[in-house]
Amino acid sequence: MQRSLGTVTTVVLGAILVGLLGGCGATTGASTTSAPSSTRASRGSTVATTPATSAGTTTTTTAVVAGDGLPPLAEPTAAQPLTILEIGDSLGQDLGFGLQDELGSDPFVKVVQDAVGDTGLSRPDYYDWPAHLAAELQQDDPQALIVFVGGNDGQSFDVNGEAAQPFTPLWTSTYTARVATIMNEATSAGARVLWVGMPVMQNPVLAHTMQQLNAIYQAQSALHKGVTYFPSWSVFTNAAGQYTQDIAGPDGEELVLRDPDGVHIAGAGYDRLAQALIPVMNFAWGTDFKPPSSTAS
Repeated sequence: MQRSLGTVTTVVLGAILVGLLGGCGATTGASTTSAPSSTRASRGSTVATTPATSAGTTTTTTAVVAGDGLPPLAEPTAAQPLTILEIGDSLGQDLGFGLQDELGSDPFVKVVQDAVGDTGLSRPDYYDWPAHLAAELQQDDPQALIVFVGGNDGQSFDVNGEAAQPFTPLWTSTYTARVATIMNEATSAGARVLWVGMPVMQNPVLAHTMQQLNAIYQAQSALHKGVTYFPSWSVFTNAAGQYTQDIAGPDGEELVLRDPDGVHIAGAGYDRLAQALIPVMNFAWGTDFKPPSSTAS
């Protein structure tokens, strides 16, 4: 797709989106933040209690876990910020801009943008994401990985010389294995994963393709510990659940969410998506990201 053209439950994600998107805008440039301290406490974790017996007595031990069921990520400092690696296609590039807008000024966070346009998981002969991800995981040693890919993936590919058409059994099993490979690579390297589902598209046929891909991403996320799935669909729809090019901002101004091609994401849209991801990350990983838009005066 060229520019020219583990798991948090649905209930929890729905509640996060309802609370966030009701007043979500894209005002990041003129925002102000309070002066940071040298460390930041984590939040968004839950506590599991486990009874233990010793010498005839019963005591209770507690294990702190984040929303994805794993221990919260280590508390970052300015000297050792939390590294987030973000990968994907040209839509992933759009999200990378939003993440930089929302987290780029945070001294406790380092966002590594590694999305590459025209790529995906359907054509490893063109761009081998597992190989590139392995190199990035070794080079940057991220604590977290955000994946936003799929816009180019509704196409046929060869499997051992046999043509696999989109969403046939052979295609689906092969593509699903590729999704699982990305998840396994990241979690085996010790990184938490936030897999962002594809957004609604203006073209109904392409939108249906994205829904089919999202079903694969969501199902695989549920099977992999440390992987959280986020459905981006409602970030880009109107009150009726339909594709929308723009929305009214908190002050009544028009916020353009999508590019004229009906596929790519415009500035207000990628900031809106990044803003929607932050509370999900805080819940899933036990972090305490505070974007400029959340602390604006």
